[in-house]
Amino acid sequence: MARVLICVLPAQGHVGPTLPVAEALVRAGHAVQVLTGRRYIDAFAAVGADAARLPEEADFDEGHFPEREGLQGLRLARADLTGFVTRMGPQLMAIDGLLETRAIDVVLCDPLLMAGLPLTMWRRRPPVLVLGFVPLAVPMPGLAPPRTLVDRARNLAMTATTHALMRPVQAAAVREVRSLTGRAPEVMFMDWPLGSDGVLQLTCPGFEPPRELPVPVDFVGPLSASGAEQHSLPPWWPDLDGDNPIVLVTQGSVANDLDDLVRPTLNALADEEILVVVSTGGTDLPASEVPANARIAESLPYDELLPRCALMVTNGGYGGVNHALRHGVPLVCVGATEDKPAVVERVRWSGAGVGIMRPRVSTRAVGKAIRRVLREPRYQARAQALAEEISTCPGTGGVVDAVERAVERHRGAGGN
Repeated sequence: MARVLICVLPAQGHVGPTLPVAEALVRAGHAVQVLTGRRYIDAFAAVGADAARLPEEADFDEGHFPEREGLQGLRLARADLTGFVTRMGPQLMAIDGLLETRAIDVVLCDPLLMAGLPLTMWRRRPPVLVLGFVPLAVPMPGLAPPRTLVDRARNLAMTATTHALMRPVQAAAVREVRSLTGRAPEVMFMDWPLGSDGVLQLTCPGFEPPRELPVPVDFVGPLSASGAEQHSLPPWWPDLDGDNPIVLVTQGSVANDLDDLVRPTLNALADEEILVVVSTGGTDLPASEVPANARIAESLPYDELLPRCALMVTNGGYGGVNHALRHGVPLVCVGATEDKPAVVERVRWSGAGVGIMRPRVSTRAVGKAIRRVLREPRYQARAQALAEEISTCPGTGGVVDAVERAVERHRGAGGN
């Protein structure tokens, strides 16, 4: 039996794929301790894990970020990243307390939980594995290899923008790490997984640009579940049995301004022989704005819905995009905040859809992209090829195997 500590930020997009990992480890006979936010304690306890809450100053409500209000572009991205960095100290204090009292054999860590950076710098620590439910963007910005001069120019521009964005945040991270460890980090704060003992990436190789990394990467495939057990069927569900193709539109739960993507898509498709299904993520959409060919719900069982869909229009959440690919659904991906540009890059690079690197899309642009993906069979073919590749990934069993290998290596090397 191994004693596993899972550290995960209190956000649904992070907790969703982590819950099945915790459950699989418990079923395999391991003792699982989880460190997360207050709202998710019961969910992890329900699968047999011993869950502890992050300190108050490191916990947050993912639907309410007052510090983001009024910010856009680089200022918004910098505020988000600074928020991750400033929670590093309380996170590390909580992890240190659990390591001292629980004799942990291996840590599974959220890549955006910045305590992972000083943790990997400790000379005496258990193995640290990273749960890759964001794009594998190390070293930053982790762009796809350029294929054309336009690609090269875009990559240069994105790299310059990323470095400009990161400079003050990296300075803050260096100050935090020095105060916690007495040493400066040798990598960019977002690149801390390079100092881990391995990355368990929740996708397939065909969706991540190849690169040489100093850390092993196991592609385990997407893990989130979204069936009728998690989300009840809406009353209009029988409408899906019609003859028209179904287009799913989702804006996510954090960057959830419906003017960015949902309203332009509804307007673009209002007169088309298409059934448009919208997951609002909790934001109200007045009935007067819903065309006759659209159906609306706050949340939906994607595992029931996606096999019926011809296309998914998304703001680029990594988990949602991989959920679509698991079912062979091509994509129109629009996004420019958080990790969305990296996801847009992967959609383009993989050939599984059209990527639009903007925070907001026009009715004309999204309509053009949707018609292109529906009309050209190559997108469906690539999405289906990725679905077949994902079907060969080991899933939670691969995570359990990686944990057990890491523990065996550590014990064989004289670890506790």
